[in-house]
Amino acid sequence: MDISIIIVNYNTLELTKKSIDSVFAYNPKNIEFEVIVVDNASTDGSKSCFEEDSRITYIYSDENLGFGRANNIGIKRSNAKYVFLLNSDAYLVEDVLTPFYNFMELPQNKDVVCCGANVINSLSEDSIIGGNLPSVQESIARLGFAIFFLPYYRKHLASGVKHYKEKGSVYEIGYVTGADMFLRKSVLDNLGAFDPSFFLYYEETEMSFRFKKNNFRSVILSDYKLVHDQGSSSKTPAINKNIEKIFSESRYYYFQKCYGIGSARFVTFLFALQSVIFGIFTINKNDFIRARIIFKTLK
Repeated sequence: MDISIIIVNYNTLELTKKSIDSVFAYNPKNIEFEVIVVDNASTDGSKSCFEEDSRITYIYSDENLGFGRANNIGIKRSNAKYVFLLNSDAYLVEDVLTPFYNFMELPQNKDVVCCGANVINSLSEDSIIGGNLPSVQESIARLGFAIFFLPYYRKHLASGVKHYKEKGSVYEIGYVTGADMFLRKSVLDNLGAFDPSFFLYYEETEMSFRFKKNNFRSVILSDYKLVHDQGSSSKTPAINKNIEKIFSESRYYYFQKCYGIGSARFVTFLFALQSVIFGIFTINKNDFIRARIIFKTLK
């Protein structure tokens, strides 16, 4: 097997069907591939639907394992040379797998462990492709550079960024968004895949930190696009306190694991302070709610 395409589903039946269909509509030619769907205990009819889909390998979990652990099941099941992690709310609009595969097969790219595409949303607007690896310096910059030197911040420090048009068709990036990670399986087998301690958020960032630490690169092939309707399964009109809690805890664990507990506490304090400042200037109670949730992460 050349490529295992892994999609994690959690009560996103129609989105996941669209994602699967897009893979077969824009499937790679002369490359052997499979589609593995890992289901996080969905209750929306996904199980009965996907069990009948002969095109895929369907794995149902009796509990919601979160993003990373569910992907790990698919990665462990794979015997392919590469794995392609595709979000259930993402889909192909062209064959990106062939250029990904051909790029990774080049001898000069043996140190590339992950590549991703130029991500757009369903309105053809640029969406998040990944970003630089979050650091203490970036967190400080959010209170300084982000306000007074925004262009510098976006170019050199920011995580969660959109396509850098000025960087050309191939460029290195700290981490590729988990929505479309094309990964070298041998490196995952050697360094490990997602840390199971993350339930959601920052899992791809921490994994990419390990890649970088071991002298591997992640790159964007910006000539190729796919669509990611980010957050389609979790959009709500008001602040989601549970999501905010998970996000803050994951960020804390990322900094603790990568930079130490002192850095984790310092960065958490900075983000809470930032929310308080935003709340004062915008008179938005959600910022104060967010600050309270972040402060609780320190306890």
